[in-house]
Amino acid sequence: MNKTLLALGVITIVLLAYALKTAQLPAASVDYEEVFYIKNQSVTFITKDGAGLFGMKINPYVDSFKLEIIFPQGTEYLIKYGDKNIKGKDKFEYKVSKEDLPKEVIYVQFWLPEDVTKTVIFEKQEATIQIRMIKLPFWKSNETIYIKYMKNEK
Repeated sequence: MNKTLLALGVITIVLLAYALKTAQLPAASVDYEEVFYIKNQSVTFITKDGAGLFGMKINPYVDSFKLEIIFPQGTEYLIKYGDKNIKGKDKFEYKVSKEDLPKEVIYVQFWLPEDVTKTVIFEKQEATIQIRMIKLPFWKSNETIYIKYMKNEK
């Protein structure tokens, strides 16, 4: 009897640890602007010079989570977060709290480096933007936005 209870206890602890490690509940829901759903992918488009723009309206489920936006290597960005204009390169990190979250859309403008722009436009290769929202232990979400070039037909 004692060994059975011990075995059940160990199995329960292992399953609980596995559940904590693999649980992925989103910290917030995000409504996007200028992101389109094409062939089961979220896609944003760039211009010939590698500039792109999209908007995010964040509706948080939890307070104080980390928002990360990871761009392709060498990408410069400008993010309008409420009254702030935040410039940077490659990776944006921000601690989002319900109190200071802007009511309006958060705009993300980015400029791909020339080599990445050429591979996206001429070689039809994929580049991605990763958007992560994390608050340990349970709340994790990872979204991928594919960057593509849309040729204007005239």
